[in-house]
Amino acid sequence: MEHAISGRLHWDTTHAATPRWMLFIDERPGDAPTMLPGYDTRLPREASHAEVAHLIGEMLYRETGHRAQQVQITPIDEGTGYTFVAMDTGPA
Repeated sequence: MEHAISGRLHWDTTHAATPRWMLFIDERPGDAPTMLPGYDTRLPREASHAEVAHLIGEMLYRETGHRAQQVQITPIDEGTGYTFVAMDTGPA
């Protein structure tokens, strides 16, 4: 069954010696997003949109075991990351 996973990819420089990408998944409306335990330090902040979309798909796969069929991203105005919607074909 196909369903959407939405969230935010954030460029974090506050808690780590090395800057990193952290992925947050939206849960139910009104609930705080869930931060995934993994993060990525190899992709630079200046990565292309295609590279960022691919990274989000990889991070979701590590967490869910399902490959996203499509990842749409939107840059966040502050330049600290992206919001995303990923279409997943895993169990709902």
